Amino acid sequence: MATNPQQELIWQGRIHLGDEPGIYGDAHYSGIAAELPITVYRLDPTSTQDLHYTLILDTEHVETYAGYPGHEITVTIYEPDPTKPYHSVERTLAQARLVSGDNNQKLIQISSGIRSGPFLITIRLRGDTSVNPGFYNDFVFIRLSLVSPDFYALFGFRNP
Repeated sequence: MATNPQQELIWQGRIHLGDEPGIYGDAHYSGIAAELPITVYRLDPTSTQDLHYTLILDTEHVETYAGYPGHEITVTIYEPDPTKPYHSVERTLAQARLVSGDNNQKLIQISSGIRSGPFLITIRLRGDTSVNPGFYNDFVFIRLSLVSPDFYALFGFRNP
């Protein structure tokens, strides 16, 4: 196991979030929110130790107003529904806010719990809508990475 794990790139691109399409012509406009699916694996698939990994969201042009909460980040896990075969249950793992003071990068620590995995999760980034429409911050989501000596991730949902 690595003692100083490197940042592992999961996804890289340019997704424009906000309320003014076309400001960033080199980015795909998604509207107010974007949600990315990933599958997180333990390096030791037999382990059930409660360990942590860090997700890193990188952006460009985030500028939030003082007195407003900032852009919402929600990390959700999809687990098998024990009462209904072939159904899943959503559970929020973490929530955070991205603000100007984050300097276009947010680190979110996630606990694995005691399941062996793999873990099917989404990372949703939603623009701050407490600001009046027409004044939303238009910004670009550019990268999602993971840092951990115990986990790795792939973009998209992979069937266990």
